[in-house]
Formats: sequence, C-alpha cells, structure tokens
Amino acid sequence: MNKRIGAVALLSVALIAAVGFWGYRQYEARQDLEVLLNNKYQMAFFNTKAHVNNLETSLAKSLVASGQGEDAAIFSEIWLRSDMAQENLTQLPVSSALTERTAKFLAQVGDYAYTISREVVDSEELKEQHWNTLNRLYRQASSLNKDLNDMESRLIDGKLTMSELQAGAKKDIEKGQGAGAARDFESINKNMQTYPTLIYDGPFSDHLEKRKPEALKGDKISAEKAKQIAINFVDVNNRDYTAKVAGKNKGRIGAYTVQLVPRNNDNNDNDNDNANNNRAKFNCDVSMQGGKVIWYLGSREVGPGGMTVEEATEKAKQFLAERGYENMQDTFFQKRGDMVTIQFASKMDDIMIYPDQVKCTVALDKGQILGFDAAQYWMNHKEDREFGKPKISKEEAQNTLNEHMKVRTTRQAVIPLPNTEEALCWEFVGDINQNTFMVYVNADTGKREKVMMLVDTPEGRLTM
Repeated sequence: MNKRIGAVALLSVALIAAVGFWGYRQYEARQDLEVLLNNKYQMAFFNTKAHVNNLETSLAKSLVASGQGEDAAIFSEIWLRSDMAQENLTQLPVSSALTERTAKFLAQVGDYAYTISREVVDSEELKEQHWNTLNRLYRQASSLNKDLNDMESRLIDGKLTMSELQAGAKKDIEKGQGAGAARDFESINKNMQTYPTLIYDGPFSDHLEKRKPEALKGDKISAEKAKQIAINFVDVNNRDYTAKVAGKNKGRIGAYTVQLVPRNNDNNDNDNDNANNNRAKFNCDVSMQGGKVIWYLGSREVGPGGMTVEEATEKAKQFLAERGYENMQDTFFQKRGDMVTIQFASKMDDIMIYPDQVKCTVALDKGQILGFDAAQYWMNHKEDREFGKPKISKEEAQNTLNEHMKVRTTRQAVIPLPNTEEALCWEFVGDINQNTFMVYVNADTGKREKVMMLVDTPEGRLTM
C-alpha cells in the first residue's frame, strides 16, 4: 500500500514538473513573441520616420522648382515618399482614430504632388498658388518630423515601447485616454489638425470626401439589423458568436460599428474555429444606409501557414462570391507572416474595373478570412457603367509607349482619375531592362494617364 502511495506521489511530482516545464516553455515562447512584435512595430515606426524625413527634404527641394518639365521628378519623389510613409504607418498597432489626420495629410501630400507633376508637364509653369501650398506642406511635414524625432528619442532611450499598444490601445481609446505610444500618436494627430486642409481637385481633398457613396442605396437599417448582417457576413460559425453594437462611425460612410465576440466554449465543439479556444474577435462596420458590410477585422493567434497563396486566393474568391461579389479578379497580394492580403477588382465584359476594389486577408493556417475591406468598392461602384468602342485602337495606344518597352499583355481597364472621374484605358504590362511596368493609355484621347512599376518582394508583388 505504501509503495502504491509512493508511486502515486512520484507520478504527481513528475506531472507537476512536466506542467511547470511546459508552462515555462510557453512563457518563453510568449516572451519571444512579444520581442518579435516589438521589433516589427519599431521597424515600421523607424521606416515611417525615415520616409517622413525624406518627404520633408523633397518638399524643401520643391520650393526651388522653377516649373520646368524636369521638375516633375521632384514631385514624383514626394508622391513616392508619402506613399511609403503611409504604408508603414498602417503597419503600426495604433487605431486609425489616433492616426487619421496624419494619414490623411500624407495622402493629400502625395496626391497633390501627383496633380502638380501633371500640370508641370502639361503647362511647364509652376504657379504662385502652388508654391504657397507647397511651402505650407513643407512646414507641416517639418512639424510632423519633429514630433516623430521626439518619439524616436524616447524609443531609443527605452522610455517607450511599441508592443504596449497591442494590449492597451483599444482600452485607452475607448476611455478617450492614450497611454504611452498611443498618447504620442494622439498628440501628433492633434497637431496635424491645427493645419488647414487642402482644397484641390484630387481624390483626397476635403470637398470630395464629402461626396456620397455611389452604390449604397436603400433604407436606413436599425442597430439590431446591423448585428444580424455582421454575424451572417463574417467568416465564422455564427452559432458560436454574439454581436453587439459598440458605436457609430460618422465618416464618409455612416455605419454601425459591431463587435463579434466568441461565446464560451462549453460544448467542446470540433469546429476549426473552436480548436484550442483560439477564436478571433472581430470589429465590423455595417453601413446605416443599405446595410452593407464596409470592412471587418479579426484578431487571433495565427499558426504556421498550411495553405499556399494560390489556395488562399481561391478561398477568398469563394468567400466573395458567396456574399454577392461576382466576377472579382485578383490583382495583387502581400504576404506577411502566416497571413496574406489579396486585392481584387471587379470585371465587366473582360474590362478590369479598378475603382471597384475589395481586399481580403486570409489566415494561412485555416483559410479563415480575418480581414475584409470594401470601402473603395462601395464608394465607387456603379450599376450603370457603359463603355463605347474605344476611339484609340490598341495598336495606336501601343505606339505611344517607349520603343524599348517589351509588351507582354494588353487589356482594357477602367482606372480612377484624380478628380474622381474614371477613364477607360488600354493597360499595357511590359518590361524595360529588368523592371516591369504597367502603363495606362486613355482609350478616348490617347493620353498616358498613369505609369506604375511592379516590384517583386518576398511578401508579394507591389506597385510603385
């Protein structure tokens, strides 16, 4: 009997030791993950800061531009720097409520530079009003750069970490109080509000932001209806989730913000979403008019990816088709860790409709759609688009290209213009040296509307 008790005691001690060892390993793994996340967020911040610094320099150079055609390179540089700063800003774990004004400033700078570059090429003259606006933008970029420099010093001194945002930002924002890095971004955002906004014919100008979404029609829905729409749309087993309306979004698209939270996992359901109790929590915006899901985002730990990008793309296409997004063509993707974000555009009679964009973020471990964004789609989609026969033939359009460009593919595409209008174009994809370009030639005027360079990265193919 004593031997049996002794054996049980030894077994208990061994189990406790094993559990303790497992717990320690879990603690170590979590510590490693926190370090990884902190490094990732710091890298995104330092990249944002570097691009804003270069943006300030480029804006300073624009003040000595004389308006000659070669000055277009300066404005192209400004556009590129602002775009790259935005790209890195969106990778930070900070609510858009804290960075909205800063992101908007960067978007306006880039689009204004693009607009001016076209005018310089066409008119060869930089007007006084342009110089005044550029000077104001330079001062604003300088102010933003100073704020980021102060924040960078705190990061280097160890007085500030970025990983704290992931756990604390949401709670602080709901209370209206920022902490740590969140407070820094909130301060920067407020500083940006002290500057006047730009008024010009570009897609990010304030008076154009007030336009109504093209495709959202129908009666206004109730908050209760918004909850049901959200829980039926998001990629979850809706039996396992509860929904509540957390507030209202009064932006360009008026919407209810719905939160989806997993129910307690008491029934040991074998559904994949319930495995290891690792089910995502979601935030979702449902338009008040028409009841359309504008975007949603889920958060959970994503395990090692078991799906390929091609399989994830098919999963996203199926998800979109089941929710009424027919004839969507994948265009670009970006892979980060064990998730991939795929961009889609609608297709009509073999014509690509780029203004009607939808993005899906797929978790590669289970193929779950953790992110969805159709804001651009609902702002631009039209049911009554009609296209006549192009006045410029494919051959005539191709003759406008640089003779050194080796064209690989050609098709028709609708692209958005800076003044919110659209243009039917011939899209040419081709190579010069080792670089691949997409060139868009207006099918009615023969004017070159846009040139983009395709860049292959380990994460996917991007446009610049």
